[in-house]
Amino acid sequence: MATIEDVAKKVGVSVTTVSRALNNHPYVSEKTQKLIFEAMETMNYTPNRIAQQLRGKQTKLIGVIISRVTNPFFSYLVDAIEQVAYRNGYQVVVLQTLEDKNREINFLQMLQAKQIDGLIMTNAENSYKTLKRYIDLSKVVICNRYTANDEMPIIKIDEHLATHEAVTYLLTKGYTNIAYLTGGSIQDTDFRLQGFISAHQSFGVSYNEELFFPNILTIEDGKNWTKTICSFPKKPDAVFANGDLVAAGVIGQSYDENIKIPDELAVLGFDDQPIASLVYPKLTTIRQPIQEMGEYAAEILFSKLLGTRAPKQIDLKTSLIIREST
Repeated sequence: MATIEDVAKKVGVSVTTVSRALNNHPYVSEKTQKLIFEAMETMNYTPNRIAQQLRGKQTKLIGVIISRVTNPFFSYLVDAIEQVAYRNGYQVVVLQTLEDKNREINFLQMLQAKQIDGLIMTNAENSYKTLKRYIDLSKVVICNRYTANDEMPIIKIDEHLATHEAVTYLLTKGYTNIAYLTGGSIQDTDFRLQGFISAHQSFGVSYNEELFFPNILTIEDGKNWTKTICSFPKKPDAVFANGDLVAAGVIGQSYDENIKIPDELAVLGFDDQPIASLVYPKLTTIRQPIQEMGEYAAEILFSKLLGTRAPKQIDLKTSLIIREST
């Protein structure tokens, strides 16, 4: 097996120069770096990342914290992040919390222990007070959603505006008894919830707090919720599902319960995942710019890690995609 000394001898440089090339040191020219990487490839040399870590060097790994790997939203977001990471010579480690605060802390400790060089958090389970004990903001980017505290810099869409416009659309169509399904708990700091409420207020329609349903995350949760409302004396005439998977579950179970969509129940989702155009009736939903969000978050992180100029800020706009479910 080739060693770093073998690579240095083949290229005709010192071991220090090879080490610097591996860590993107500015003293190594592009020409020399290219020769070193070509030699590494032909000699099948792989840097010992554990040894680098013990010496306090970069691991060339970044972590991406997500809530559930089974949610396609995160799959597409991680895909965009990974492409940027690969271009910068890094690999991505996906860290799944399953909405568990302790798991999240364990992942944050990986950054403290220098097992990873940086971290992108696509959601956060712990409070800001807890997080700030663990994270170094020069090595962390928060992307997508974080409702616990507005002090944390975060890359995200305007969730309030997106939800306000979508729910206003439902109200304009004549739906007035609208249910709200959310993945976590009901929080006043949830911008989507704020948009849901403000749409009702702007339209002069009262909202029914009994139609707020927390901890609905999956297709199965959406199906179970649909079964539950069949026993309601006054059923909702529309539902805002805080994710397309939940909305797909609602649509699927509605067919089994003989609930006509949208005549008896309008269904509105969030994200515009591929499943939105595959269910029947096709799902009206809010499209997020997932690719752009992931790429921008990764570029911000690498500008911090590599000391390069931060990318130009982009406007992450959403759009309401109207289909047959409303």
